[in-house]
Amino acid sequence: MDTNVVQELKDTSDTPVHTFAENNTPAQKREQVEQNVDGPKVPDLRQLAQKQEGFATEIGTSDADQIKQKIAEAQEKQVQQPTPRQKKAVPVIHTVAGYRVSKALPDDSRIGWTSLSNAKNPGGSLNIHAIEKPPPKEYLIEPIFVFHQSWQDYGIIFIVGLGFHLIAQIGLGVGMIILALFTIGTYFLVNQNRFYTRSRDDILRELAKINLEGSDPEKAHWLNSFLQKFWLIFEPVLSAYVIENIDTYLVDYLPGFLDSVRLTTFTLGSKPFTVDSVKTFTETGLDTVCMDWTVTFKPNDTFGMSKAELERKVNPKVVLNIRLGKGFVGTAFPVLVENMSFKGRIRIKFQLMSKMPHVRLVEACFMEKPLFDYVLKPVGGETFGFDVNNIPGLQSFVRDQTHAILGPMMYYPNVFAFDVEKFFSGEMDISQANGVLAITVHSASRIQSGGDNINPFVRFFLNEAQELEKTSVCENTSTPVWNETRFILLNSLEPILSLQLRTSNNTKKSGKKLATAVFDLKELQKCDEYATENKELPLLRHGKLISNLNVDMRYFPVSKPIENPDGTMIEAAPSNSGVLRITLHECRNLGYNNKVNPFANIKINGVDRFTTPTFKRTSNPKFERAYEILVLDKTEVFIRISFTDSIAFADDAFLGAWTGYLHDIMEHQEENEYWWDLKSRTGKPRMRMSVQWKPVIMSGLAKMGGSNKGLYRAPQGVVRFSFWHAKNLPGGKNDPYVRVRSGNQIRARTESMDNSQNPEWGEHHYVPVHSIHENLVLEVADYSSGAKDKLLGSTVFELKELVQLKEEEGKGAWLEALTDILEKNDPLSQSGSEQKGTLRYSAQFFPTMQLADNDTEEEEEEEEVSIQPVKTTSASSTPAPSPLAPTFDPSITEQPTPKTQVLPSTDLHGLVLRYTPDNLVDLSSYTSGVITVRIHEVKLNTMADAYCQILVDSLQSQYKTETLKGRTLAFNETSDAFIKDAGFSRVAIVLKPADKSEKDDDTLGYWYDSSDRIIKAIQHRQRDALANGTTVPAIDQGDGEWYALINPVGSGTAKIRLSFGYVPLLNYTVDPNESLENQGILRVTLLSAKNLKAADKSGTSDPYVRFTINGKVEKTSEHINKTLNPVWKGCSFEVPIISRVTASFRIEVFDWNQIQGDEPLGSGGLTLRGDMVESFMARDYDIPLDGVAGVTGSVRVRLKWDPQLLLRAKTHSTFMSVTRRMTTKMGTTAFNWSEKPGSRSNSGPLKSIMEDDNKMAPIKTMSDHTTASPPTAPPPDLIQNGTITLHIIEARGLKGKVNPVVHVQLGNLSTFKTKKVKKSTNPEWHEVVKTRCSTNTAVNMGLYVKDAHTFHTGDLGQWVSDIWDLVRPPTVNTLDKWLPLEPDGSGEIHIRIDFEAN
Repeated sequence: MDTNVVQELKDTSDTPVHTFAENNTPAQKREQVEQNVDGPKVPDLRQLAQKQEGFATEIGTSDADQIKQKIAEAQEKQVQQPTPRQKKAVPVIHTVAGYRVSKALPDDSRIGWTSLSNAKNPGGSLNIHAIEKPPPKEYLIEPIFVFHQSWQDYGIIFIVGLGFHLIAQIGLGVGMIILALFTIGTYFLVNQNRFYTRSRDDILRELAKINLEGSDPEKAHWLNSFLQKFWLIFEPVLSAYVIENIDTYLVDYLPGFLDSVRLTTFTLGSKPFTVDSVKTFTETGLDTVCMDWTVTFKPNDTFGMSKAELERKVNPKVVLNIRLGKGFVGTAFPVLVENMSFKGRIRIKFQLMSKMPHVRLVEACFMEKPLFDYVLKPVGGETFGFDVNNIPGLQSFVRDQTHAILGPMMYYPNVFAFDVEKFFSGEMDISQANGVLAITVHSASRIQSGGDNINPFVRFFLNEAQELEKTSVCENTSTPVWNETRFILLNSLEPILSLQLRTSNNTKKSGKKLATAVFDLKELQKCDEYATENKELPLLRHGKLISNLNVDMRYFPVSKPIENPDGTMIEAAPSNSGVLRITLHECRNLGYNNKVNPFANIKINGVDRFTTPTFKRTSNPKFERAYEILVLDKTEVFIRISFTDSIAFADDAFLGAWTGYLHDIMEHQEENEYWWDLKSRTGKPRMRMSVQWKPVIMSGLAKMGGSNKGLYRAPQGVVRFSFWHAKNLPGGKNDPYVRVRSGNQIRARTESMDNSQNPEWGEHHYVPVHSIHENLVLEVADYSSGAKDKLLGSTVFELKELVQLKEEEGKGAWLEALTDILEKNDPLSQSGSEQKGTLRYSAQFFPTMQLADNDTEEEEEEEEVSIQPVKTTSASSTPAPSPLAPTFDPSITEQPTPKTQVLPSTDLHGLVLRYTPDNLVDLSSYTSGVITVRIHEVKLNTMADAYCQILVDSLQSQYKTETLKGRTLAFNETSDAFIKDAGFSRVAIVLKPADKSEKDDDTLGYWYDSSDRIIKAIQHRQRDALANGTTVPAIDQGDGEWYALINPVGSGTAKIRLSFGYVPLLNYTVDPNESLENQGILRVTLLSAKNLKAADKSGTSDPYVRFTINGKVEKTSEHINKTLNPVWKGCSFEVPIISRVTASFRIEVFDWNQIQGDEPLGSGGLTLRGDMVESFMARDYDIPLDGVAGVTGSVRVRLKWDPQLLLRAKTHSTFMSVTRRMTTKMGTTAFNWSEKPGSRSNSGPLKSIMEDDNKMAPIKTMSDHTTASPPTAPPPDLIQNGTITLHIIEARGLKGKVNPVVHVQLGNLSTFKTKKVKKSTNPEWHEVVKTRCSTNTAVNMGLYVKDAHTFHTGDLGQWVSDIWDLVRPPTVNTLDKWLPLEPDGSGEIHIRIDFEAN
């Protein structure tokens, strides 16, 4: 803009003209404007238009995975409050309706008309006795006469008559009579004038009302005269407010092709708006004022202005400097907007109230479309600019678009409402949460969609606006079961909650809409504790019922101060759970110049939560962004705010960062006046940021939630599924198996059967259940090794068919079985298709230990005899029992003082309890139960994108966490699994890459330990708490304990933080067919034979032995020439046995003949069940021979049984024989019961708890997980130096015509290569590799089998592991084993490892 023109405007204008440099920040512009403003600065009203960016929790997404556990821990902790600061004593302040008074009003005073009238105050009662009319007195006898105003006139007549009678009787004379007459006349005249005045006022009032309603609108010249003078004073203030906030608003609506928009000139002119007319409506409520105002803003209208006023007049003018393009290729040009005008008729309605500011609500709307005009010159400026409104059709297009936008908001009958009361009370911002809504989505009935491949999930909306949350996707099912709890932050319970059922697809991220259910949240106000349970919501589409959605809802309001009738305030109830509101106001000195484009990123507990928009070309951005998040435990909230320079054609640059704990922020923010110094490489940048804490008492969550995602509940029992068979499955050649799904977690699965439409399994699986509403989905799927398994059909098992909920006052509630065994033969169905096939199975319920809820009894005992109970806790993560279905929680054992100690002899099921001598429930005596595992976090030495699996006595995962990325993976998830026999049971945690499925063996590390040791650790912590006499939180585990990961990814160490719980089963006995000892590896060694039958003419035989196990030949020995008492050396083999109880073991002895056929010499067998084979022990057996005429003698064999989990793996085409070991490297180590868990798997706290086990590593308890040190090494007495000898013996099952050779890497030894064996799939090498090592140092062993040719070398398979995963000196010094090569189906390699200590 021309400098001379601007200077002329400044010299002649009555109101300031604001001109700014292009690169000035809003703060600098504000300071410049405020120089012309007297008095206080502009109030900050930015939050009026602030919008909410979404809701979440600090431990994950809004999904609140395992939220109940976190809340329970937070509730047990002491609430941390900011340290109160010393303040000067201030006098007590008394207020009336918001106004300060010197002293409290006495109750016996009568003040105001309301204290003397029966009419109610239209503005509402103030609840002050002196202003309210007291209630009428209660008479014992009803009064006979009640005075009325009309009696006054009649009374005067009687008084006058009686008065003159007395005058006559007394004889006062004529003078007294004349005086009395004058008195009567005066009284009459006063009353007559009073009557005339009141009548005239009533008539004038009615006439005025008629004039207001029927006459033309009245003029408001007096108001316009006031505005003319007031505008010259107020315009600079209004301009300053616009200047300060315009950048904050423009950044939200800036088109992508624009780099920045800056104000360089701004003025609203010297002529104010005028009120042309006002029309008032009288037919409204006593507390309502309604008027129509005709308002005009015509700054160019010069009518009635003097010559001096014309010379000083300034028109509104705005000059925007708009920059196009990005970075150095951008350019800036000015855009001029001037000569704005406006005219419209606005209806304004005020609702009044008694309290200050006496206006409760203001409503405004345009009664017709307003008229407006402007001049827009995008190029050329004021001198050569061209008004774009001259383009035909553009002005009308802009006008129509404006009406289309404003119409729904404030064109009659739509009104714009502004709640003044909420604004002054701080509740105006609708984005501020005033409560938390917890929604548990259980399941949906069969979806009648008519389509195939339904993958349903539920989305949550308020008033059909922005999506707030959604459940996980249940794949390929028309009967979805979620059992998930989601959280939504609410401003009020006024909105309508929409639950939209959708199905995911590949074309649209939000999926396809199937149906919608609605729920009016106001109904929760009518419910006890704002909660509704087992609610069936109809899902409708075009008025047709598609399904029914089963949900629970519970609303938790924000805890707020409560005002007493006497004016005193009760402080808000404190809580460690609540809503955290973070407001990022502004920054200063970000960078050396104003060419940076900063944006901020807020991380909470290491997870990205919020990101601000990018502010262009400023080093002092004013963000003014507020974000809210549901915090479950504020004591563990760590906040990091980083600022980054967004660069168009290069990498973004770091500008600064700030970190701090929430408690420290709340402690010091007022002291720092909300300013915080940033850490930066350059300069001294600062940030203004504030936090607001709104506590929420989230009690009652135990009544909600499923067992998987969302809230974790203590288990109520275990369902034993026996899967017998399926019939008439759809499709052709399938490899079907059954999996049990709870929510989106697969809790159990059977083996897959090869190529069958009518598979038979005969397997038993156990699934913990947590609520009677927890329905389980039984799915039959087709196994595929190289692709995703295909669902063949599913059915829903409703738990209420098997169990019932029992309740008893004073004890609580528990689940009991309706029948011993429930036999089912359910039809299978696919999503959107008819039923195909059936599944026959049975279900049996075994309850977990349940103790009565003694909270009320304990309170009574404390009051009467002052007994302080002692709570003891385990190392587990088991949450507190649900009030809906109270369960025994082994982490809590109420132990009154010995004086009045009363221990229940039975639980709620009537089952006898066992106690230790120190009166603790003897957990170790129960070998079967449900173990709870909480995975807190994993710390790696390298970046990883991974998830965790929980495996308990199975090579199939029973739980899978969400996928996280980083070096520190904060999972914070809890699950459980059933333990059959704690003596054999193992718990394993596997960390897997995100891009690998459960079918892949690739891991980033794993950990395992025996269940027996874990249970003893839990019992030990209970005993410690009892001995110390301390009160332990109900859910202690606290931070858990750190353990070292085995074979972690990358170099160095990695660790995992875990905690455990255990709930025993009282009435369960392990079936021998299901025992963990029933499955494993049978090692057979052929020793000798004696007194064999002579088959040759020489009186001898050439015997050899053939071993047949389960009908399949597993081994044929070498023949020994010319002997009847042969002795074999080195003839041994291993075979996996799926079921030892049902296995058959047969031997056949033959006489070897080179030309003629072999002649049988006899056969025999033995059973493997019972005590015939002892676990982990080698025993010799003489098997007598029979089956051939004249047979004599016996064969001596040595059998060793190693219980171990086995799993059949399938290649891309066929199943591999079950006679080969199918365990993974992790499974071979973790679930090999012949070897105790060694120090490498237990560099944690279990050793100090188990004094009787000297094979475990010492503990390192991590009291502060943010500064945790790595796990310690094994104790010195377990560290040994020595020599490892590795024997490469042979291989088998290699693929193709190959020339195998083995490349060996052992510790620091350079690669060793064996000799090449030509054209063999079962080569033998018998070569040896040696290296020196120490047991406290990792020794990696790599066996790489290759196909060696003259001109190329191919890979055949490999085995890579740590040598200490196979041998564990001093316990296990030697290992002779066949190891499966990877990938699956590549064959096996036979090695022997010997460790010799120096």
